Amino acid sequence: MKEIKAFIRTNMIDYVIDGLEALPEPPGITLSDVRGWGHVKAEDKARLTNRIKLETVVPDERVAEIIDTIIQKGKTGNSGDGKIFISEVDKAIRIRTGEIDDEVIR
Repeated sequence: MKEIKAFIRTNMIDYVIDGLEALPEPPGITLSDVRGWGHVKAEDKARLTNRIKLETVVPDERVAEIIDTIIQKGKTGNSGDGKIFISEVDKAIRIRTGEIDDEVIR
């Protein structure tokens, strides 16, 4: 299992959500409003920008599909389009039933 964290422009999140919902088996997602700044050139001043953080945990075989959808629907081609980070998930447990790992995310 992999956790995908994507930082997306606020004006592009609806397109990303629509793209994910259109997939044969849409993943569960969590959205958070966040503020921050990325790497800033020496001559520029860092300034906070608003972004949406999208988080999801998916089976390994779905990572490319999810990432491709996020990029395709969230990309404007301009600086500041965002970033995607992928991490390994060691264990997942559904609190209500005690199910573990892949059963939790399906």
